[in-house]
Amino acid sequence: MMKKKLSHVKVFVPTVLAAAFTLTASPTRADDYLMQLVVNGQNKGEYLVSREADSTIAEPALWQAAGVNAKEQLPLERLNNLGHVKIVWSEQTIYFYPRNNTAKPQTITPEVTIEPNVSNLDVKSFDYFLTYQNKGDIAGSITGTGRVADLDVDVRTGIGGQESYFSSQWHSEENRYIKDVELGRVQRYGLDGFAVTNENYLATGSFSSDQIELYWPIGTRVDVYRDGTYLESLVLDSEPFSYKIELDYNTNLYKFDAVLPDGTTDTKTVERAISGRLAPVGGLNYQAAIGKSPISNESKLIGLLAYGVTNELSLFVGQDEQERHYFSALYAQDDFSFEPAWYGNSGYDMNGSWQSDNLSIFGRFSDLDNYKLRSFSISSRSLFQPTVQYSSRKHNGYQTEDTTLRTYHSTRIDTLSSSLSLSPYYSRSLNNGVRSDTFGGRMLANIKDGWQLQASYEYEHNDIGSLRDVERFNGELSKRFNLGRLTYRFTANNYGHGWESQQQSLRVDLWNWKAATVSASFNHSPTGDNNIGISISGSFGRSGFSKTPQRNQAQLELSACKDLNFNGVCEPSEPDVEGITATVAGREVVTPAIVDSLTPYKRYTIQVGDSFGLSPRHKVVESTRLIRGGINRLRLPLTEIREIEGQLDRDGIRVALIDTETGDVMDEQTTNFGGWYLFYAPSERKVKVVVRPETRLANNFHM
Repeated sequence: MMKKKLSHVKVFVPTVLAAAFTLTASPTRADDYLMQLVVNGQNKGEYLVSREADSTIAEPALWQAAGVNAKEQLPLERLNNLGHVKIVWSEQTIYFYPRNNTAKPQTITPEVTIEPNVSNLDVKSFDYFLTYQNKGDIAGSITGTGRVADLDVDVRTGIGGQESYFSSQWHSEENRYIKDVELGRVQRYGLDGFAVTNENYLATGSFSSDQIELYWPIGTRVDVYRDGTYLESLVLDSEPFSYKIELDYNTNLYKFDAVLPDGTTDTKTVERAISGRLAPVGGLNYQAAIGKSPISNESKLIGLLAYGVTNELSLFVGQDEQERHYFSALYAQDDFSFEPAWYGNSGYDMNGSWQSDNLSIFGRFSDLDNYKLRSFSISSRSLFQPTVQYSSRKHNGYQTEDTTLRTYHSTRIDTLSSSLSLSPYYSRSLNNGVRSDTFGGRMLANIKDGWQLQASYEYEHNDIGSLRDVERFNGELSKRFNLGRLTYRFTANNYGHGWESQQQSLRVDLWNWKAATVSASFNHSPTGDNNIGISISGSFGRSGFSKTPQRNQAQLELSACKDLNFNGVCEPSEPDVEGITATVAGREVVTPAIVDSLTPYKRYTIQVGDSFGLSPRHKVVESTRLIRGGINRLRLPLTEIREIEGQLDRDGIRVALIDTETGDVMDEQTTNFGGWYLFYAPSERKVKVVVRPETRLANNFHM
């Protein structure tokens, strides 16, 4: 119930932890949030964070996920002493980059490793993304994921003229020379062909380069930002649309702001760490892919070879997507990264970054294929968080320069339980000698009871041209509910002859419904054209409908059996036992259960509970690596227990239950109620009860 209550509670405050503690909060109560913890680009889950008047407290599970062996709640500010922290309250996300000296959490040592059973022909789930508009038919895709022999298989069926494909994957962490093979659609490179690598990465994602998919309708306009810096705008011409994330800096937070054809908006964020690109010291990593681009039908050969010089330095040689040969060196350590690259006759490229708790610097200089680029940004996490961004592009005599100054202001109004943020900016551009100046700003107000107001204004002045002065306005009012959000959006422009409405839209989003994510919108334009759109996405599998796509996740089917022959293995003929409590990845389930949304190709530790008259053969079990395609079925053996009781001459005598075959102490207790003791032991164990020697010595000493 707590998660349902808090999952949509968001308060917008500065994105820096230090600034968060300077704000005032209501002294009479604490505001609770479910915050996502992202450590070195990996999502560790949601944890409860309580914000009080002068501190913010995080539950012990968050600290354990961050690598700190904490058994009680601690102030979130202590993360600053362990590494670099970035907290975004509006997204309820904490980004943490620990230093090398971070303490390790305590781990539970498994008693045995059990390999789950996976059938050679199995269907795990069907992920779907469907849209309907009153001016067109239903469009979208359905992707089925399963297992064929030793391959994880995806089959995508396009609907309404969308693209279809087949892909398969074989993965092994134990194989030293080949860890991953992909056939068909290779998502990492966006090719139809073949790819192989010995790098450690999961499913279709990789830390050395990532080919992600954007599931928005064709014609959607997307603005791309990296670490808050605008990169480019593009229009999607396929669904899904493949976009390659280049990991150039030590932190890489990509944000995609989308405006759909019906006027609605959406956002997607992806976080990756550059350190995953480094090769092991003295070892070689390789990638190789060959195939055709499904968009251009052009044949391509892509690959690289990486050598680890030190823990922080690796060398690379290879051929990129444009078939340019290159050599590069990457140095990455905590808050600093630098990578120069030489592309032969095509030119050079250099990029680097440095970040501290108070300052971030990013830079890139390149001269590739007669296209010169110079860009850098400096961001301060001090008061108002000023940021300066500069970029210069020159190609075939045409040159553009852009300089932007942006600040950020935020405050919390405790009496209204609301927060307000302002982000004004000034930008100057030179396009082949023609100058334009732009003043603008963005306002975001979070009001109690789930109301949110957002508005942006921009004034642009040009030196020459028919449109010397242009004004633009966007406004949005939304209300959050338990299941999602209701949003009204208005857009208007002024080209010198009065304000004119451009678009009005009403949108309903249901994102907290467990079965699926549903969005419906109504869009009205000045021409009188009205458009109604509905989209639904989610997954269907063994556990029914869910909103989380399962294609790149692993699923574990957990059950228990009565081990009748006492061999520690669940035979097919041995009966199932229901109602056994087990803990997997921090989630407590009761057998039989299906645990989904697990990381594929990873080992999981399972803590096993007991039942009346039954005891787990092993209290802690480790699974072998879970495959991605089919269902991983794991049965936990339990054995019957018997009572072992007896009576000594008095109370207070320490006795132990000993396994006679191994000599291990299974349990200890002190006699009570007239010298009685009572132990429970598995029926198949040969045991005996002995008086502890140290207890007798202690008694003799007192006598």
